[in-house]
Amino acid sequence: MTTFSVIMATYNRGRHILPSIQSVLSQTCRDFELLVVGDCCTDDTADVVRALASPQIRWLNLPERGGSQAFPNNAGIEMSCGRYIAYLGHDDIWAPDHLQALADLFGHSPQPDFVVSGAIFHGPRASNFRWVTGIFDESDTALRHFFPPSSFGHRRDVADRVGKWRHPKEITAPVDADFLLRAAGSGMNFVSTQRITVHKFAAGHRYLSYTSHTSDEQERMVRRMARPGYNGFLASELAKAKAAGAYMVVVHPDYGRYENGQVSSQNAMAKGVVRPDLRKLRQREVIKQDNSPKALDWFPLQAGGDWVLWVGCNPRPKLLVPFKYAGKARIRLDIRHPLREALTKLKLSVNGQLAVASLCNVRQEGNLWNAQATFETALRRDDHTILELHLTRLQRPAARNGIGVGDIEVTPLGWRSNVAKGARLLAKFRPTR
Repeated sequence: MTTFSVIMATYNRGRHILPSIQSVLSQTCRDFELLVVGDCCTDDTADVVRALASPQIRWLNLPERGGSQAFPNNAGIEMSCGRYIAYLGHDDIWAPDHLQALADLFGHSPQPDFVVSGAIFHGPRASNFRWVTGIFDESDTALRHFFPPSSFGHRRDVADRVGKWRHPKEITAPVDADFLLRAAGSGMNFVSTQRITVHKFAAGHRYLSYTSHTSDEQERMVRRMARPGYNGFLASELAKAKAAGAYMVVVHPDYGRYENGQVSSQNAMAKGVVRPDLRKLRQREVIKQDNSPKALDWFPLQAGGDWVLWVGCNPRPKLLVPFKYAGKARIRLDIRHPLREALTKLKLSVNGQLAVASLCNVRQEGNLWNAQATFETALRRDDHTILELHLTRLQRPAARNGIGVGDIEVTPLGWRSNVAKGARLLAKFRPTR
C-alpha cells in the first residue's frame, strides 16, 4: 500500500501548475502517488500534466464544475491508494522534506489523525505581507486556528469518520475550514511537525488572480529552496512574522454570522472566478466602487455616501473594467491621497500593456488631495479589462493612508462612439407623432 496519496485540486491553471507538481516530485519521501484532479478544466491542463509522463501521477478531470476544491478532493480520496492523504494547492510549494516530516509523526504511537506542518502565507510580491501558521503544541489548537490544506495530512479513514468535503453553498465556513473544524470538533488528534515546510501563495489574497494565472512567485521560491542560505531565509521570515504580530494569528472567525455559501461567493469574486456581467461600451459609463472584498489589493471605506477603495499592501493593485469595446476608450480615475506630492504621476498597465496617466484638476478637499488620472487605451473586445496600478513608495501606505480610487469613468472613442452619439441626437430631435 502506498504511504501517501497527494491530492492536487486544480482549475484551468495550465502550465502554471508545473512548479507545484515539481515540488511534489522532488520529495525526499518517494512512496507517494500524485492525483491531479481537475474541477472540469477546459484549458490545456490535462496536456500539461500528461506530458510529464511520470508513473507517480494520475490525472482525472471531473465532468461537471463544482466551483471549489471540495469536489476534486472527494474524488481524489475515492481513487486514492495511500495509507495517508495529503493535499497541495495548485499554486502552493512544498519543501523537499514535507512528506517525510509528516511520515515521521504518523509513525508515532499512538498514531495522530492529522499531522500539520508549518506554513508561510506569502502576500503579493513586494507587499511585505506574511502569516505563519501550523506550529503548535496542543491538539485543541485546531479548534481555533486555521491550517491550509497544503500544510496537513490525515489518516485515510478520517473522511469516513467525519464525512466528505462539503458543498460550499451548503455551509457557512470555507470548505477547508469546515473540514478541519468537523475533525477537530469530533476530538481527532492533531500534532505539529514544528517546522515550516509549506509556502502558500493564496489566490484569495490576490485580487482577480484567476483572470490571468502566473507562476513567477512559485518559480522564485523553488529556486530559493535550491540555493544555499534557504534555512536562513526561513529563520528571517519567521522572525519578521513574529515582530509584526503575524505568527499563529490565522484564527477562525465566527462563521455563524454568515449565510450558507456567502464566504465562498465572496472568495470567488475576489479571485475573479465570478465577475460582474460584461457589457458593451456604447456611451460614457461611470463605475461606482462598492464594499465587496478585493483581497489584499484594496480596502473599501465609505466617504460621503460613496465607496472609495484604499490601497492595501499590494504595490500592484488591480481594478476591473466590466466593459468590452472594439476600439479605444478614455478612462478617468478619481484618485486621492493625503500628500500632494504623491499625485504628480500615475503609472499603470492595461491588460499587461504599460500606460501612463496624466493628472489634472489637483485640488485639496479637507485632509485629502484629489486629482483625475486620465489615459486612453484599447479595451478587450470580448472580455473584462484589467487595470494594474504600479504604485511608487509614496503612493503606498506607510504612516498615513496610501492612494485611494473613487469613481472610474469610461468613455468610448472612435467612429463607433460618434455613430452612437449621432443616433442619440437624432432620436432627441425626431418629431413625435
